[in-house]
Amino acid sequence: MKINSKIKKRVVSKMVEFLARVESATRNEIVEGTIGLMGIKPTQGCAINPKSKYCTIKSYATTVLNDLLVKKDIKRQGDRYSLAREEFIIVHEDLVESEIRAYISDDLFTKEEIYSYLEEFFGTDTTASTRDDYSLRSIAGNILTNLCSKGEIELINGKYTKKSASESLQSLDTPLSENEFKPKFFKALWLRGGSFFESFVANLLEKYYSLNGKMVAYCEVSGGSNDGGIDIALKIVDYLGFTEKIKVQTKNRDKAQVTEKEVREFYGAMIAQKGSRGIYVTTTRFHQSAEDFIESVDDLVGIDGDKLFQLVKRTQYGIIKTAQGYQFDTEIFD
Repeated sequence: MKINSKIKKRVVSKMVEFLARVESATRNEIVEGTIGLMGIKPTQGCAINPKSKYCTIKSYATTVLNDLLVKKDIKRQGDRYSLAREEFIIVHEDLVESEIRAYISDDLFTKEEIYSYLEEFFGTDTTASTRDDYSLRSIAGNILTNLCSKGEIELINGKYTKKSASESLQSLDTPLSENEFKPKFFKALWLRGGSFFESFVANLLEKYYSLNGKMVAYCEVSGGSNDGGIDIALKIVDYLGFTEKIKVQTKNRDKAQVTEKEVREFYGAMIAQKGSRGIYVTTTRFHQSAEDFIESVDDLVGIDGDKLFQLVKRTQYGIIKTAQGYQFDTEIFD
């Protein structure tokens, strides 16, 4: 059975965690215990629905158990299973927490970067067994969750950082000149991630059209892994009653440019969903070939970072202009 590598790592981690708590367990106890530690509960009808989350993870857990048996990380005695007792590195929770605190600085780190650092620091990556790696990852994952709940670190756009680091970038209530404010504005957008940016752009466009005498019949955010290549859909109606179905794609990036391939894919999705116009919005820039393609068609526009900021200034959405300069609208950038 081919399974998602990210989910597999989590299943293995929770299975090892479960077995570490018990002397031994049956196959069914291990599978159900692993699912329980993952916070998944059986729902009504899931037993006859093989596509339910519970049934899917149960299949994953069975596959993982077999893999661990093959690798001899788990041993079987009769109908009961237990962790193999070969030599491996034991890590202590307090030492892991101390090292995480020292490692996470004002920079941004993914969970995988943190795990890789800890495995190298404690030496679990040098052992033949994977059990100590999974145990370390399980401990580290719980510590990261606890530190986030305490407000000591923050998860922003899929990356961890010190709480003070993100707050220092905000300057929410301090008026700044346009040159000073603009980079902070884009940093604030990027730190809040793709979902925030999708909603921000949707509200921005709705305000823009309203200010220009158009009625917004609907403005829906459909972003996510199953959005079909469209993040936002708007239906605009003018004074005479003519309508336009506008499809929008957003890219909230720190540096990378939008490629021609990405724009073409969006344009194809817009046509497939019968959009009358398309808008591609990015916080960075378009590659020259992407700009050339946008200019070659009449029903597609690209809004790069500079144009986006001009649109924000024009609509006064997300920012407040004062005599001293610009500052964030804290009702939006909470």
